[in-house]
Amino acid sequence: MPRRLAWFIGMVLVCSLVSPILLPVRHAHAIGWQGLILYFPQTGHHLSGEFLWAWISNGGVMTFGYPITEPFTQDGMVVQYFERARFEYHPQNSGTRYAVLATLLGSWLTETRRNEPAFRPIVADNPAALNSDPERRYFPETGHTLAYGFKAYWEANGGLYTFGYPISEEFTERNPDTGEFYTVQYFERARFEYHPENKGTPFEVLLGRLGAQYAQARGVDTRPVPMRPDAIEVPAQLLDYRWSRAVATDDGAIFGRVTAPTLAIRNAPSNSAPAVAWTYARHPVPIRGLTLGDPVEGNPIWYELGDGRYVAAAWVEPLVPDIPPRRFGGRWVDVSLRSFYAVAYDGDRPVYVAIITAGRDGKTPVGVFQIFYRVRNETMDAATVGIPPGSPGYYYLTNVQFTQYFKSGGYALHGNYWTPPAQFGGFTSNGCVGLMNSDAEWFWNFLHIGSTVSIHY
Repeated sequence: MPRRLAWFIGMVLVCSLVSPILLPVRHAHAIGWQGLILYFPQTGHHLSGEFLWAWISNGGVMTFGYPITEPFTQDGMVVQYFERARFEYHPQNSGTRYAVLATLLGSWLTETRRNEPAFRPIVADNPAALNSDPERRYFPETGHTLAYGFKAYWEANGGLYTFGYPISEEFTERNPDTGEFYTVQYFERARFEYHPENKGTPFEVLLGRLGAQYAQARGVDTRPVPMRPDAIEVPAQLLDYRWSRAVATDDGAIFGRVTAPTLAIRNAPSNSAPAVAWTYARHPVPIRGLTLGDPVEGNPIWYELGDGRYVAAAWVEPLVPDIPPRRFGGRWVDVSLRSFYAVAYDGDRPVYVAIITAGRDGKTPVGVFQIFYRVRNETMDAATVGIPPGSPGYYYLTNVQFTQYFKSGGYALHGNYWTPPAQFGGFTSNGCVGLMNSDAEWFWNFLHIGSTVSIHY
């Protein structure tokens, strides 16, 4: 979540066993988001400001759980505890990716257990051999492996940037809250638990309540407090577990997906504000902050998209991409002909998503390809791929932007200005992967000759 927080490096804490870890950068905010105060009746605590944005933009309740304290000063800094984490505020880093930090609670909890068999690093003479199984991955940084269900969960919910490296192998351990035994694995910031009773659901893997354990160990008061008069109860949309899997960008946004057939993008968080643009069902929208506005379907929260543009949160849900059938190193793109999204990856981490058009009648090729030729602005003439003028399927298009060819025969990623935006998300092309020009430009700047393009249903 990678998703998809970017956190502090090198701070010396009062508690020497605890140090922070970097999480993904998501720090751009709406103008009015700092005045938004949410109350969680589940635990009786509030969430606001930098901590609120860090929470929602990096996984929300699925990753961090509910807040279990108010913000207070500890170890010389403002902190707030959650069921599975502790957040730290560093004002000296305000306006950067390091304003909110997390504590390495997995490392703290297991500090005295490093000689146990599961925590001993695996010494690999040939790390590549350990990585030859696509269902298993070896991390030389800590000497541990990640496999099967835990690997899939780690990759889908933020990976390195959310949980850190594995610091143990899988083993069986008693859950301190329930007394039940589960297969677990520890990471720098988390404990994964496998729950077979939830098999086939999003809750097959659950995270340990390390924040609650740390709070108890330090004698922190977690009793509920009354709801403040200037707060609102957290809307159900923000408790959607899928936020932990939503695509997040390097420049501070997290992607939602439009659920209304047509949605106005307004210049203020008001139903009466002028519409500056329109977006459509299943289209991605980059959320850069939260603010209060006119209630829509009972929800007063609006999402800020940047440049003074707002959409009602009631009509936006987390955009969770399909799990790629394969993953690749470096910068690459995964194109799903089932969901009609092109997702840009930087290694394991999805960093951008765009809605596409694809080829009618199975004309878009399926497979793994590499970009071999790029044209910034060109004229596309079907005659060059064997379709003469006057024939069915002939086309002649000028000023086609940001074309990146990945297969001979004229197959490319490129801007598509002739298809109305409302018709994106379907089979409308002659075989290319069409993008709106703004998205095509983004992919042009992200990819290069040799970048992998993986296309599948």
